[in-house]
Amino acid sequence: MAAAPICEVVATGFGITVQDQGRPGWRRFGVPASGAMDDHAALWANRLLGNPPDAPVLELLGGGARLRFLRETWLAVTGADLGSDTPRWRAAPVKAEHEIHFASPRSGLWGYIAVAGGFACPKWLGSASVYARGQFGTALKSGDTLSGPPDAALTLPAGVSGRLVPWTEQRDYDHPPLLRVWPGPQWDQFHASERDRFFAQPWTVTAQSDRVGYRLAGDPLKHTIQEMISEPLLPGTIQVPPDGQPIVTMRDGPTVGGYAKLGLLDPADISWLAQVRPGRSVRFKLAHAA
Repeated sequence: MAAAPICEVVATGFGITVQDQGRPGWRRFGVPASGAMDDHAALWANRLLGNPPDAPVLELLGGGARLRFLRETWLAVTGADLGSDTPRWRAAPVKAEHEIHFASPRSGLWGYIAVAGGFACPKWLGSASVYARGQFGTALKSGDTLSGPPDAALTLPAGVSGRLVPWTEQRDYDHPPLLRVWPGPQWDQFHASERDRFFAQPWTVTAQSDRVGYRLAGDPLKHTIQEMISEPLLPGTIQVPPDGQPIVTMRDGPTVGGYAKLGLLDPADISWLAQVRPGRSVRFKLAHAA
């Protein structure tokens, strides 16, 4: 059945893209997986509405976005608190011509919107995730219309008035936990004192951070590792360039790199780091196998 228009972008704020779980399996060809920066929040948005886990969602960066719904449906807003009156972390009905506005970020950085049945979007290499650098789609602009299944609806069981995410899964992005780090390929080439210093201090996320990588600022790490032949990178790889200020590879990051790789952020904690706003600090701890 053909998709039908479901909402219109009135204003994009700092940016809106379509994301899903990404396109794994293409890194060997130089194509990053992309996908939602905060996969935890994106998955919960779909789960609230009974959508498949890989259904496309809208990813909002910061505040300023406005969306107008063209027909009645159900939606779920998760992730960062971007200053909307629409309740977060729960399924909510929305009527035709209703407009939602995200005024300004209060906590976190990336917000997610899912609709019942998921958005109907083009795919590249099996994923709807926009990867603008690779020319897989572009960011949405004012006036764009998104579509979805014409008859999708959320049906709640008898006696149930709503659906919300357990409070234990509703994250407080202003207070991230210690993020777990596994030793990287050049771990043993860093002096033990430098490894200890990495974990002992807070690191500030700088304004030079985006979907490609998060740059951290702190007391620089010292090492004598020369730039090497590029080797594979995974999301969460912590590279330490000559200036000693770490760079963490994120969802759209390069697939190879030539800087020393101190560690690898645990995959489950990448979503936590993604929500740390520039100017705020985060700390790390050494991960241990169970």
